[in-house]
Amino acid sequence: MKALLLLAALVGGIIGGGAVGAIGSMRLLAPPAAAVSTDVGPATHGTTEIAVTPPSSTTVAGDVYRKVSPSVVQVVVSGQAGSGRMGGGSGSGFVVDKNGYILSYQHVVEGGRAISVRFNDGASREAQVAGTDKGNDLALLKVDLPSNISAVPLGDSDRVAVGDVAVAIGSPFGLEQTVTQGIISAVHRTWSPGDGRVRRNLLQTDAPVNPGNSGGPLLNSTGEVVGITSLIESPVRGNVGVAFAIPVNTAKRLLPQLQAGARLEPVWLGITGQPVDAAIARDQGLPVDEGILVLSVVADGPAARAGLRGGQGDANERIARGGDVIVAMDGTPVKDLGKVTEALVGRRSGDTVTLTIIRNGQRQEVRVTLQPWPSA
Repeated sequence: MKALLLLAALVGGIIGGGAVGAIGSMRLLAPPAAAVSTDVGPATHGTTEIAVTPPSSTTVAGDVYRKVSPSVVQVVVSGQAGSGRMGGGSGSGFVVDKNGYILSYQHVVEGGRAISVRFNDGASREAQVAGTDKGNDLALLKVDLPSNISAVPLGDSDRVAVGDVAVAIGSPFGLEQTVTQGIISAVHRTWSPGDGRVRRNLLQTDAPVNPGNSGGPLLNSTGEVVGITSLIESPVRGNVGVAFAIPVNTAKRLLPQLQAGARLEPVWLGITGQPVDAAIARDQGLPVDEGILVLSVVADGPAARAGLRGGQGDANERIARGGDVIVAMDGTPVKDLGKVTEALVGRRSGDTVTLTIIRNGQRQEVRVTLQPWPSA
């Protein structure tokens, strides 16, 4: 059975559990020392010397690593981790502000009694949680930053394209300062980790990442952060080339709130919907060919309390008919549920949003009071 893994590596003591097992396995796979040749001088064949050009030490991943690695940290949590197990956990993070703010993964630090970060030169600092956003699994930590450490430049995830180089740096299985390289496999990816919530607008990459990479940066070829690694799809609790990252633009929008101490919880409208296209508009006689057709509303959810209406249909109909069509939220046009999710980023329970809808061919506005995403 496939399992979607949150990339947090559980540890016991300093680095235990899976980390120790992984290290042991790698030792077994290493070749005997005698079998490794260190001779890189010129080769000879008869009396003719053949010049051997040593491989270039300049690579994209190498350049990015040298530029960014001092600002990438291992996050170590002591006490009860978010997984519910005793012993703590570890993940990754990176410096985003010269004042000592470090972006990491909320699931790594959740419930931890003591949090520390380790830099690549061995320096360690105690960290405090400045703010969290559970909906996007982000945590902002605050440390007394060493004077020689600078912030990692944040890029523009809206400009990321399929095929772009992707470099990940983190601490898989507790192995800090691990760098891997791949490409961006997809953008605007929708995925569900099995907790009832759908994650939207994710970046997908084949750069090898594993438990413990969570919270680490996904970087472009110039060393700018374009995403924060968060999830992998794997049947074996390890990399199979399908990993997901939260777009850095999402984090950039949230940073001011997190720095101010926000503890954000995911909110919802309580609807299921279908993007409207020309075929659906023609079939249902809609006056618009863009928007979200409301298929159903959750009983006693925010949309239901505001009076939004879902469609009606029977088992023979692919799409329920007659539901409201959402065409804008707070005046901004929406074409799919991903845009709605983006618009809800940073919103709190109790906030209100104004939905512009089409009902029975007429345009009207409905105010919806947001509620926390239900635990069940």
